[in-house]
Order: sequence, then structure tokens, then C-alpha cells
Amino acid sequence: MTSAHSTHRAEDAHERLHGGSPDAAADAAIAALRDHGERVTGARRAVLETLARTHEHVTADQVVAMLESSRPDVHRATVYRTLDLLTELGVVSHLHASGGATVYHLAASPVGHEHLHAHCRLCGKVVVIAADALAAASDHVAEGTGFRIEPAQSTLVGVCAECAASQQHRSR
Repeated sequence: MTSAHSTHRAEDAHERLHGGSPDAAADAAIAALRDHGERVTGARRAVLETLARTHEHVTADQVVAMLESSRPDVHRATVYRTLDLLTELGVVSHLHASGGATVYHLAASPVGHEHLHAHCRLCGKVVVIAADALAAASDHVAEGTGFRIEPAQSTLVGVCAECAASQQHRSR
């Protein structure tokens, strides 16, 4: 299997998890926001709906650009503040991509679409991981320290299969 084929397959898997109704994804995120006792303002709803329409990890500036045509009343500073709040609440996850940009992704998912992310530090690819992949490690940490890991708020950083294979091939 070629690297391009396996990369395409991983992207397809991630897209399928977000391929359901964007409305259902936005509704799950709005419910999570309400569960935290937060108000659902027009700007917050607009940011959540924008994130629900993409499976990609996007920068705050990309969110602003996506909102410009449909919601020009949502100011850039409001988008940044909203993303900060949503990240703090665990409704949105973020990671620091190559080049220093922070990218955001909807963490609250409809039932059956939950997943985690791993970020390749070499090529920047985001790999989908099963939502329960860190359950045993989380339990172990909690038992030993009392600290409760929030896997949905974490992005694992490492090296994807293609980059690892390429590194191994070069070292021979």
C-alpha cells in the first residue's frame, strides 16, 4: 500500500466520524456548552456550527474567514475569545501545529462519533484514535495520583506510520 493511499484512508476515517450531520455535531457541542452552565450566544453558536461543518483542524483566522460571509457581525476578537472559552470547557480541542499555529477542532461529538487525535510532528498529519484508547492509562494515572486525564482534550504527539517507516528506511 502506498503512503498516499494510507494517508487518504486515514483522512477518510476522520471525515467519516464528522461525516454525519453537521447539525447533530453542533447540537452535541451546544449541549456540552449548556452542561457547563454557559449561555449559548449567537457568536458561540456560529463558531460551533462552523467547526461542526469541517473535519479539519482549523486556525482561529480560518474560522473568522469561514464566518465572514454568513455571519459578518461576529467580530474576530469574539471568535478568539469564544475559541478560548470552548477549549477551556472541553467542547473544542486545540493543538499547536507545525510552524506555531494553533488549530481547533470540535471535541464534543454526537454519540458514535467520539474519537481522539494524534499529531505527527514530522509531516503534520492528524491520525484518528479510538475514543477509548487511553482509558486504561487514564485509569492507571487516576489510581496512582488522583489526577484525572481528559483524553478528549489531549492531542498525542508522535510520528505517524508513514514517517516512521521512512525514518527506518533511511537508517538502513
